[in-house]
Amino acid sequence: MAKATGVYQRCTNECTTRCKRHKWAFSVEFPPGQDGKRLRIAESGFPDQETAKEARTEAIRAHKEGTLEADRRKETVGEYLERWLTAKESAKTIRAATIRSYRGHLDNYLMPDLGRVRLSDLKASQIDAMLVRIRKANDGKPRNQQVSASTERRIIATLRSALRDALRAGQIHRDPTIGAHVSKESAERRDVWTPEEFGQFRAWMEGQEGHAEHLAPLILFAVGTGMRLGEVCGLRWADVDMEAGYLTVRQQAQLQGKEVVFQPVKTKAGQDRWVPLAGWVPDALKTWKVQQGRERLISGEAWANDRGLVFTDALGAPLIPNNVSKTFGRMAERAGLSKVVFHSLRHLAATIMLQNGLPLPVVSRILGHSTITVTADLYFDVVKDQRLKDDVSAAYARAFSA
Repeated sequence: MAKATGVYQRCTNECTTRCKRHKWAFSVEFPPGQDGKRLRIAESGFPDQETAKEARTEAIRAHKEGTLEADRRKETVGEYLERWLTAKESAKTIRAATIRSYRGHLDNYLMPDLGRVRLSDLKASQIDAMLVRIRKANDGKPRNQQVSASTERRIIATLRSALRDALRAGQIHRDPTIGAHVSKESAERRDVWTPEEFGQFRAWMEGQEGHAEHLAPLILFAVGTGMRLGEVCGLRWADVDMEAGYLTVRQQAQLQGKEVVFQPVKTKAGQDRWVPLAGWVPDALKTWKVQQGRERLISGEAWANDRGLVFTDALGAPLIPNNVSKTFGRMAERAGLSKVVFHSLRHLAATIMLQNGLPLPVVSRILGHSTITVTADLYFDVVKDQRLKDDVSAAYARAFSA
C-alpha cells in the first residue's frame, strides 16, 4: 500500500490560512520495486485541493495497475513524443498525411522548445513561452511565411493529443495544454472569386490550349460540385451515375512521397456521400469523357488508367493534386484575375449554393463537412444579404399575421 504523504498547498510563512495565491501539490511514496528502489511521486501546480487529491488517487491507481513507470520522471518531452509518434505510425490508426503534419510540428516547434523538459514537469507556462517565441519569430516575415493562428492551434492540438495519451497511461496526471494561452484569432479568409470573376476565367479557358485546356473540365466540375481537389482527382467513372444524376464520393487522391495513393476521404460525413450532377456538370463530364476517349486511342498501349479514374493526364495516369493546384494558380495569373488557391473554388461553390437558396444542412451534406457547425462558421457571412433580411421579415409577417 502507498504511504500517504498527503496533499498540501505550497505556501510561505507570510501566507494567510486561506491563501488563494499558491498552487496545490501532492506527494506519494510507493514500496521498493524489484530493483529495490522506492518511487516517490510529487507534483504541483493544481488549482485547488480537490484536484490535487484526484491526481494523487490517479497516481496510486496507475501504480497498482502497473501503468506508472518507475522511470517516468526521467523521460523528456522529446523522448516521449518520438515514442508516441512511432507508435501511432506503426498502429496505422491515422492517415499518412496526419503523420507528416505531426512530424512537422514535432521537428519545427515542439522538440526545439520543449524537447529537453521532463514530461512529468511540463507546465502550461513553458507551453506559453514556446507560443510567444513562435509569434515573435513572425516579426518581419512576409505574411505567407508566418505561423498563422490556425497553425498555432494545430501545433497545440498535436501536443494535446500526445499528452492525453500519456494521461491515460498514467505517465502524467494533468494536461498542461489546458492552461496554455493559445491564440483564438480567426484566420484571415482567403480571396474567393465572385461568380462574375469565375465567368471571366471560364471564358479565358475556352481560348486556351495545352495544360489550361486539359484542366478546364476538371475546374468546371470542381466549381459545379464543391468537391475537394483530392476527391476530384480520386473520382472514378464507376462512382458516377449520369442517368440518375448523382455521384458518390468514395475515395481521395493524395501525394505521398513521389506516389499518388488513394484512401478514404477527409471526414466520416464526407465518405460515401451523394453529390448531385447539376448545372453545367453533366455536359462538362460528357465532353470530357469524349476527350479522354480520344486520348486513350492516341496513347494506345501506353494508356495507364487501370483504376478507371475520371480525370487523368494525357496518358491516363492519375493527376497529382499538388501539381493541379500549382497549374491553376498560374492560370489565374495569366487570365489577369486575382490569384486564388484551388480550394477557393470549393468556397465559391458553397457561396453560390447558399446565396441562391439551398438550406445550410443540404450544403453541409454536399460539401461533406464533419458537422453543420463547420459549414455555418465558414459560410454564414455569405447569406447576410438582402435575401436573409427578406426571409426574416417574412417569418415575422407570418408569425403575427391575423
